Amino acid sequence: MSQTFTPLGRPGDAERRGSPTVQVYLYEELAKEVDPADFLSSMTEAEDSNDDEKIEALLCGAVKYLKMNRAKPDPAIYLALMHLARSRPSFFGSEVVIEAFCSLLKRDVSMNFKAKGNALVSVLTCNVMMAAFQDEENWPDSFVKVLLEDSLGERVWVDRADCKMFVQNVQSAFNTKFRSTTSSDTKADQLVSAGASPSQTSSFGEDEDRSVDSTADNGSSRPSSSLSEDISSIVFPRYTYQQVSIETNVLDLLRDHLTRRQPMDGGSRNLLRVMAVACGYSEVRTMAAQRLEMWLQNPKLTKAAQDLLMAVCMNCDQHSQQDVEVMSQISKIRLKPKPLINHYLFCIRELVNQHSDNLKTLMMHAVYNELSNSRNPNNMSLLSTMFNHSPELSARVLADIFQDLLCNRDDYLRAVRALMREIVKAAKHDFNFTEFALGLMEERDFHSLEPPLKDRMFLSLTDLIALTELLSITPSVREAVTAQARGCHKDTEQLRTFQKQIATIQRDAIWWLHTVVPKMFDCKSADYIHCLKKALFMEKFEYYYKLDNWPPEIDRGLMLRLVCEVPVYENTLMRVLLMGLTRELQVSAVDSLELADQLVRRAAPLHSEGETLASSPSCVVQ
Repeated sequence: MSQTFTPLGRPGDAERRGSPTVQVYLYEELAKEVDPADFLSSMTEAEDSNDDEKIEALLCGAVKYLKMNRAKPDPAIYLALMHLARSRPSFFGSEVVIEAFCSLLKRDVSMNFKAKGNALVSVLTCNVMMAAFQDEENWPDSFVKVLLEDSLGERVWVDRADCKMFVQNVQSAFNTKFRSTTSSDTKADQLVSAGASPSQTSSFGEDEDRSVDSTADNGSSRPSSSLSEDISSIVFPRYTYQQVSIETNVLDLLRDHLTRRQPMDGGSRNLLRVMAVACGYSEVRTMAAQRLEMWLQNPKLTKAAQDLLMAVCMNCDQHSQQDVEVMSQISKIRLKPKPLINHYLFCIRELVNQHSDNLKTLMMHAVYNELSNSRNPNNMSLLSTMFNHSPELSARVLADIFQDLLCNRDDYLRAVRALMREIVKAAKHDFNFTEFALGLMEERDFHSLEPPLKDRMFLSLTDLIALTELLSITPSVREAVTAQARGCHKDTEQLRTFQKQIATIQRDAIWWLHTVVPKMFDCKSADYIHCLKKALFMEKFEYYYKLDNWPPEIDRGLMLRLVCEVPVYENTLMRVLLMGLTRELQVSAVDSLELADQLVRRAAPLHSEGETLASSPSCVVQ
C-alpha cells in the first residue's frame, strides 16, 4: 500500500485557518540517510527532478542526523539548512517536515535529566524555522506546543537571544503586551558556532550568492539584508485564525500545573514565567492575581512573581469584568519588604496607564478597603502613587467616590473626613485641592435619594469643601506665616499662592451654591444660608471642628485665621449680590449685601500688603 505525503508548499487559505487535521507520519520512517558533505547537492538534484518525496526524505534525514549528533554537528549540514530555509522556504512547509524539526526543539530523553547539553541544534532549528516562515502570516500550532514544553521545562532555547525573533513570533499567539526595554537587543539570527564557547556566536546570514562550502572554509560570514531588518517589522501576529484553540490548550495546561501538589522550586518559577508570557488572556490574569500575594512572599519565586505582576498590570487594558476582578485582587495584596512594595507601586503606575478607567477602579477598591474592618497597610501608598501619577484626575475621582459614599443611608462624613486627612498626609500635601473641591461640586442626579438623605448630603458636601480649604494649609505655608510673624518678608510666595487658592475654592463654592445646588437639592432657607456662610468661613468656628475635633485646639486658631484672611475675586462678590436678587434662593438682599461687605472688609488689609483685591474680572467656572 503506497503512502500519501502532504504536498510541499504553503497550504491554501481555507486549510490555514485551523490547526492541521491531516495525519502526520513519523519522520523516522521517511528519513533517508544523508552525508553532510553531499546534502546540499542531493537536495539540488531532487529539486531539479521535481522529486518532492525525496526532498522530504532528505530533510527528515538531516533532522535525524542532527538528533544523533547534537553535541557537535557537521557545519556543512546546518549551513546548508540555513541556505535552503532562506532560498527555498517552501521545502519546509509540509506537515511531516514541520513535525520533524519541532522534534529537535523537544527535550531529548536520552540526555541527563539535569543537563541542558549543547543548545546548538535547538538554536539552529529556531533560526531555520524563522527563515522558512518569515513571510507567512499563519504559523503551525506545533510551534506553540514546543514553546510551552521548553518554557515549562529546562528552557534550553526560549531564553536565548539568538532565538529571540522566533520566540517572539510564536508568543504573538498569546496577544500579550510586554514592557519595552531600553537595552539593545541581540540579533535573533545568530547561532553558536561549532566548537565555540556558549558565549561566542556566529551568524547564519551568509550572502546567498556565495557557496556554502566557501563560507565554511574561510569562516567568514556576512549578515543577510533580509535578517538585518528591525525586529519590530518582522514580529507580528502569526496565529490570527487559531486563537480559540490555542487559548483553550494554554488554559488547560496552566490549570493542570496549578492544581498539582508540588514543591515551589525551579519548575514553579518556570510556570510563573509561562503565565507572564500568556497574560494576554484574561483568564490567565485572573488565575495569577489570585495567587500573586503568596508567590511574591516566597523567596524562591520572588523575581518570577515580580515579572508576573508586571505582566498582569501591563495587560489589563480592556477594563472588562475580568480586569476589574484582577484589579480588586491586586489592590488587596499585602507586602512588607520595602523593595517589594516599591516594585508593587511601580506596577500600579503601569496599570493606571493601560486604561482611562483603571485609576477610578483601583482608587475605589483602595478607599472602600480603607474604610472596612480589614484595612490593607499598603492602601495609603497605593493612593499616594495614583495622586503622584495623575494629580488632577485622581482628585476628581476621589471626589466622585466621596459623593457616592455620602449617598449611603449610613452617615460616612466622619470616616470620610478622617480618610481625607490621611490621604493628604500620605501624598505629602502634593494634592490638587482646587480640582478636588470642584469634583465635590460636580452636578449629579440625586433625585432618587430620600429628602432627609438629600439634606444631609448637601450639608456634608459643604463640610468637605470647608475641610478641603483647611487641609490646603501645607507645612510650607505655616513656615511662611511663622517667618512673617518674625518680621521676615522675603519668601512670601508660598503664602500668596495659598491665599489665591483659597479665594479660588471660595469663588467656585459660590458658583456651586448659586447655579448647581438649586438643581440638585430642595434646600431649606436656614440650611442654605448656613452652607453659604460656612463655605466662606463666616460661620461660627465650632461648626468646622465639632464633628471630630479637627483641627486640633493647638492649631485651630491659626488655621481658621489663615483661611479667613484671603483676597476675594470680583466674580465671588457679583454672585453673592446676585443671590440676593434671586427669589428661588431665599437669600434676602440685605443678607447678600452684608456678606459682600464682610468679604471686602476681610480682604482689605491684604490690599495694603500688596495683594490685589478683586483680581479676576471673570469666573473660570461658567
